Amino acid sequence: MDKVTPMDAPRHEKRPRFETGKGRLSVWAEAIHAGGELVVYIGGGDRPHVGGISLARSGGHPVSFSLPGHMDYIISSESASRISEASGSACVVICGIHIDRATPEEIDSLITNSRKCVGMLLESLRPSPREAA
Repeated sequence: MDKVTPMDAPRHEKRPRFETGKGRLSVWAEAIHAGGELVVYIGGGDRPHVGGISLARSGGHPVSFSLPGHMDYIISSESASRISEASGSACVVICGIHIDRATPEEIDSLITNSRKCVGMLLESLRPSPREAA
């Protein structure tokens, strides 16, 4: 029998979430382990959405798609490359960050914040000294 779980139902396993920035410059990343690979969503700003998607594997170039008029693939592509190289496995990054009438400085802050989130995610993937021993 099929079972449908509402989107807002409590999850049995917490997804890692990494956040930085404040207000409309806030960005976060969530990761889902898919076997030995990762699916990552990076969202933020006033209206998180799906704007760009990138798929990458370690040692390869990312393949990216975006909705017309969206520049989110720039963040998803760079992030997918960093994550796949660091993890040694394939990953998918979905990105959607939007703020109305963004200034060039705000866009730079959103890019910086997305890079910080990916850095936090990568740090969480590193084995602890106990695990490495």
